[in-house]
Amino acid sequence: MLDELKLPKALAIRLGKVAMVERVNPESIVKTAIEDRLNYLEWKEKAIAQGQADLDKGRMVSTAHVRESLAKQRAQRGATNKKAA
Repeated sequence: MLDELKLPKALAIRLGKVAMVERVNPESIVKTAIEDRLNYLEWKEKAIAQGQADLDKGRMVSTAHVRESLAKQRAQRGATNKKAA
């Protein structure tokens, strides 16, 4: 497992400056940044797999249908806003 991480000098300097300003140790910033990125990548892969599963099962909506739905929502909001005024 990776116990050591080598950073480019410019990145290490930036990390040190931010750690000093935030009054935290650089390791906690790196740990949080890696965890956040991994969470995003895992979420993205899951979302892609779910989307592909929907496509495989034939569950999809056309662009025309989305546009029609949005137009109806805008019209409804416009009518509501006129009543409020």
